[in-house]
Amino acid sequence: MLRWLSRPVWRGFGGDYGVVRGMRVSAVVRGEANKEGTGLKSEVEGAGSEDRLGKALVRESSSSPEEMNTRPLPYLSFALGVATAPSSSSATWAETRDRLVSTEHRMATRKAIIQQATRGYFHDFHAIKSHGGKTWRAPNTLIKSSRSLYFPKFTGSRLSDKAKCNTVDILRNKISVIALLGSKISEEHTKSFYQPTLDTFATHPNFQLVQINLQQNPLKSYLVSLFISSLRNHIDARFHSTYLLSSDNIELIKDALGYHNKHVGYTYLVDESGRIRWAGGAFAEHAECTALKACTGVLLDRFRDHAKSTTKK
Repeated sequence: MLRWLSRPVWRGFGGDYGVVRGMRVSAVVRGEANKEGTGLKSEVEGAGSEDRLGKALVRESSSSPEEMNTRPLPYLSFALGVATAPSSSSATWAETRDRLVSTEHRMATRKAIIQQATRGYFHDFHAIKSHGGKTWRAPNTLIKSSRSLYFPKFTGSRLSDKAKCNTVDILRNKISVIALLGSKISEEHTKSFYQPTLDTFATHPNFQLVQINLQQNPLKSYLVSLFISSLRNHIDARFHSTYLLSSDNIELIKDALGYHNKHVGYTYLVDESGRIRWAGGAFAEHAECTALKACTGVLLDRFRDHAKSTTKK
């Protein structure tokens, strides 16, 4: 079967989506750093959804990890997220049917199946040897609001009371730093990004830290559910209400989130409308850590000013 998949399918999907067994993730499509400087008044020009879907976010390389470590990482050069704002309500039968039979959904499903079938089980583990699993650098500034895309909907159980909830409701009317994690090391990845920001804005009424513990493996998800009490002791009680245990399948939106490695933690800055305005992955570099803190402050100031102007009217 793999022999049948190896050649004709690559031509059908185009070179950008080709994946070859045994090759390692190297980098995002090359993007220049924002040439307008690092000032917060200049914002990243995120590509529109049509442009972004025509690009491959991840490239494959047969180069060794040692060789890849000598090459500089590119900056994230376009917006992450989904083009359509997610809804907090469950999809109707008709909506589910239309989605499943759509050409876009079938092509995305086929692409995901091919990637899974042609990648080794330890692919992500070996990819960590290159830049610690980091495949792109976070931007120095915010992604423009007009070009930003939406953070997709995640569902799961809240750590505080095991109640079912979703990120659409959690993120509404808040400036949120989202930590997407699935292991202890990925938790440390996200913490390296958000800790200085949390230290500064933890008491701000319009700020929140949202942690999504994503376990796509059914067995691992079940094991995590057995140790919720231990998890509650490990996580600061202040964040129990915004800590989500999820088992959602994100295979079809991994590229949209820049989620290249299941062993890596990813951090997103999301505005009050649920749009991704900044993102980073793996362990934070000093400049990335500083950028998240500064960008969070900018969004909080804008949100406050907008609320004041609305109140006056």
